[in-house]
Amino acid sequence: MRPQSHGADQPPRLRLAPAPPVSPDPPRRGRRRVLVTAAAALVLAGTAAGVAFGRPRPALFAPDLSGPDRLVTNEYTHWNPGARDGHRSKDWDVTSGSLFVRDGVAWSGGPDRATPNAASSNGTGSSVFRMTTRRHDFGDVTVSLNLRNLGLTSSGRAAPSEIDGVHVFLRWQSPAELYVVSLNRRDDLVVIKKKRPGGTTNGGTYVTLGQTRYAVPYGAWQRFAVRIRTSGGDLVAISVRHGDREVLSAVDDGAEGPAILARGAVGLRGDNCDFEFKDFRVTHA
Repeated sequence: MRPQSHGADQPPRLRLAPAPPVSPDPPRRGRRRVLVTAAAALVLAGTAAGVAFGRPRPALFAPDLSGPDRLVTNEYTHWNPGARDGHRSKDWDVTSGSLFVRDGVAWSGGPDRATPNAASSNGTGSSVFRMTTRRHDFGDVTVSLNLRNLGLTSSGRAAPSEIDGVHVFLRWQSPAELYVVSLNRRDDLVVIKKKRPGGTTNGGTYVTLGQTRYAVPYGAWQRFAVRIRTSGGDLVAISVRHGDREVLSAVDDGAEGPAILARGAVGLRGDNCDFEFKDFRVTHA
């Protein structure tokens, strides 16, 4: 079964030019940004007071990137679980694309349209990159990482889009039920969304909870920390920090369908993007 585009030989590195910004998503009927009300603001203030982003915390999850350059795992391994030539990771499940270690950092590989073989020696498939942790027990957590966006392509499995870039999954239950935080997008936005089951986007429907402008510094390392926390029983607060500055926060109050309260996986998504990351850590929020 080949993964759809909407939800260990090393391949050659591509030289990709940063793509120009395009217009933000147009308003859609039935979609609204959840306003941070007085009660919601108290939720965010309470989470910020409880734990400072910059304060070191014991890691719940911190994958090891030491060792030689290698293929970590890929979609071939996911879709062929019994294959002896697969590259299985104890940390990650890649359902689309390929994950490598190169020069001590994790790398998507140059994004292309290939369906990778066991070693991803014929291509990466990483123009549609989907990866979650094998653990599905992350609830109130902070996901932090250093991210470097090497550039975008317009010739991947999926057509170029304003959402192309790198995104973090939170409380991932299935491809149709999750939170996603877009850190780098082609249209220079940071966006917090919820996806609920039922709809035409790989079985679900996205709801935008908040967004703000952010110019992607292609080729430079960026430090992000994304925190999610439930408060008051059924309010879910999500905050995004870039370096030592909070750039976006939003609260899911259930107005656009029930908030996702269950523990789940975390992970990364890439769309038509060549990217690296390191220092990926999950800690208590």
